[in-house]
Amino acid sequence: MLKLMKYELRKTAFSKLVLLVITAVAELAFLLGVFLKKDNLLAIGIVFLFMCAVFGVIYIGIESVNVLYRDLNTKQSYMLFLTPKSSYEILGAKILENGISIVMAGVFFALLAALDITVATLYIGGLKEMINLVSSFMEINWSVTFTPAEAAFYFFGLLASWIVYIVNADLSVILSASVLAGKKGSIIAGFLIFMVISAIIGKALDLIPVLQSTELTFVIYIAAAFAIAAVLYLISGWIMEKKLSV
Repeated sequence: MLKLMKYELRKTAFSKLVLLVITAVAELAFLLGVFLKKDNLLAIGIVFLFMCAVFGVIYIGIESVNVLYRDLNTKQSYMLFLTPKSSYEILGAKILENGISIVMAGVFFALLAALDITVATLYIGGLKEMINLVSSFMEINWSVTFTPAEAAFYFFGLLASWIVYIVNADLSVILSASVLAGKKGSIIAGFLIFMVISAIIGKALDLIPVLQSTELTFVIYIAAAFAIAAVLYLISGWIMEKKLSV
């Protein structure tokens, strides 16, 4: 499994390196803006760091689906399916590598954001005053209150949701390359299946009750999301084992 995961990582290593380089440039712009008190440079750094975090995590997931699509519909990874590995192992390696990459990217950008906020507020003003200002602003304008722990759980809840939808997209790709293979409009049919299942997943996650403890609510939410992802993986692996011809 580890060898398969390393193989999958090599396929997407270049794009991750590009994302890291762009993030480094944006971080440099941010720090120069802070220390040189250049508001324009600071704003540019913040905007690009935000874009790297959001679109970077999104792209990591989409790229994984695209790699799976190419693996199943072209000869680029033909030898992969000739190895003495089951479809469950091959697909599991892809999902695990991508899930770990998404979580690690999320942790990286969260830690970077915390570091940047600390640096900026300590250099420009007090950290406590900055946190209170942001909290008060959100409460007054959007009636939103949060603690750092709640913000962290909300953030990782979003990451868990994204992983579920990526596994769902993998299932749709597998269906279009197996059960629907050779049929007219197979790609469109696969996309429609993805949309329907996504809607069902969304409804299912919405049924999770909101408890008095926000943290416990998000723990249950994240656990439910990963349970759904596991079910989708098992279904996808079974389809690959029984229906896929490469």
